[in-house]
Amino acid sequence: MRQEFTVDGRIEAGVKMGSGRVDARPAEPGVAWASVEPVDPGHEPSVQLAERASITLVGDQLVVDVPDSGRLFRRAEIAVSLGLPAHSGLSVKAGAADVTVQGGVEALAVKIGAGDVDVDEATSALAVKAGQTDVRVGVAGNVAVSTGQGSLKGERVGTTAFKAGQGSVELGRTDGSIAVKGGSVELEIREAGPGDVAFQTGSGDATIGVAAGTTVEIDMTSASGDVRCDLPLESSAPSGGAGLRLKLRTGSGDLSVSPAAAGVASAGG
Repeated sequence: MRQEFTVDGRIEAGVKMGSGRVDARPAEPGVAWASVEPVDPGHEPSVQLAERASITLVGDQLVVDVPDSGRLFRRAEIAVSLGLPAHSGLSVKAGAADVTVQGGVEALAVKIGAGDVDVDEATSALAVKAGQTDVRVGVAGNVAVSTGQGSLKGERVGTTAFKAGQGSVELGRTDGSIAVKGGSVELEIREAGPGDVAFQTGSGDATIGVAAGTTVEIDMTSASGDVRCDLPLESSAPSGGAGLRLKLRTGSGDLSVSPAAAGVASAGG
């Protein structure tokens, strides 16, 4: 099943489904489209479930609704593909599904029981709530991930919040407030720019690389582990205040702060 629509500009797309995958990509100018197919064309319950799906566009709201699978279709898996105009938004609600975005969206919101999320760009925001998930993002303005178990990998992000019972966070360049919290969580930031980094976990390591030219205020404690700062120290705090504030707490783990690979930062106060 495939439906194509003529649109004037950006739209808000929403997908509701059970199990399977969602793939979004750019559409031709003035067009939005959606298709629903079984992941396995030879699996009859999946074929029947795909045939029951609906695709509608009302105003700027594109909705793909795959009905509740129930016991008869509990092993059915559906593939939803979307073609979206530039700067569109997308929300996905599913039981178990992988979500992939190529070509970017303005905002992506995902609520799933389990599955991976892979998005090259979410200009404004990326929000993921899941029981278990691995999230990968290229560029995002704001990121929020809440999961029982999972990970977050990002190349360049703004304000970011990650909360998990167990998980890991690996970030490239950061600008803004970074908050990572969990029972057992690892954190690595390769190049932390201006903002705040708050890390709090029962067990886990944190490794922070500080962007060149950034002044830093550091407060870090490990009940059982090594604490190390390799930044050059200044005798007093900078008059304008620190550009980056680090507050790192772990019950059992190592904490390390050093210059990012490209340059040298300094710690004051």
